[in-house]
Amino acid sequence: MTFNILIVGHRLPGVSPTQFKQYYERHMSHIQEMAGAHFPVSHTRRYVQRSDGQNANVLLGSQANFDYDVLAEMVFEDEEAWKGFCEVLGQERNAKWIEEDEKNFYDRSRGGVVVLGEVEVTERKV
Repeated sequence: MTFNILIVGHRLPGVSPTQFKQYYERHMSHIQEMAGAHFPVSHTRRYVQRSDGQNANVLLGSQANFDYDVLAEMVFEDEEAWKGFCEVLGQERNAKWIEEDEKNFYDRSRGGVVVLGEVEVTERKV
């Protein structure tokens, strides 16, 4: 059974949504190189659409409900694989690089990371 992690991420004040995405994509490329074989099976990032560059394209709810900029899901083979990933990223040199790089775009004081549970999917009937 896979081990799935959800990240809710926020950009720093003064960083545009476009800049945030550019930084995050470059950041993930470095993380993938850093982690090597410990990188998750997949790391999917879903960015909130902000056509005017600021406001989320809200269909139901309010802007306050969508103050985050990205939802990211990491899928690992199992919990041990997740722990291996964390161990690599936690090495002093790697942790320092991550922290310094995130100062360019990512607001660590907001959002969070959580383990996901069961998945249910409803598909269109054909």
